[in-house]
Amino acid sequence: VNPGVRRNLDYEAEDELEEYALHYVRRLAEAEKFDLMIWPYHVILGGPSHALVSGVHEAMFFHTIARASQSAYEIKGNRPLTEHYSALRPEVTHDHRGERIARENEGFVEALLNYDRVVIAGQAKSHCLAWTIEDLLGDIRDRDPDLPRKVYLLEDCTSPVVIPDVVDFTADADAAFERFADAGMHVVRSTDPIGDWPEP
Repeated sequence: VNPGVRRNLDYEAEDELEEYALHYVRRLAEAEKFDLMIWPYHVILGGPSHALVSGVHEAMFFHTIARASQSAYEIKGNRPLTEHYSALRPEVTHDHRGERIARENEGFVEALLNYDRVVIAGQAKSHCLAWTIEDLLGDIRDRDPDLPRKVYLLEDCTSPVVIPDVVDFTADADAAFERFADAGMHVVRSTDPIGDWPEP
């Protein structure tokens, strides 16, 4: 653990941040999450990689104007003591002292469940997108076993993390999408007319 960040994270004792780090990786293992991975800096809040792709932003803007329907934006990952692959909940919610460090995004789940259909695309199929769908599936199964049928996954609008000759999460991503389909979600392609998609 970088000792230089300790004072920014509200940890007084020198070894306390290391205690938290050990607690953190144990919680990941207990919850059967991915092992801790130190990622290159990416999608930094306020940077160009954090912004919506211009074509998507333009389509959302057009939809807002044409349908008088306000777009909503969710920002995740603003808790420095936990990764936040899923847009619905962080990887770890409590520290080694039992104190809450992050919360589930219950409001977002409630908003999604108000729609007739939920269409999901994004990156990465093996990590952020997969954990978001996994969390959504758990939440909707608890309410109604038929709800997964209203979810459509745009398979050609996502891809797994692959670094040639280093790491390849394609198998993890494909296995996740197979689980989601088995649970009742629809795996579709953006090139298929919506009228041809299966009914919810």
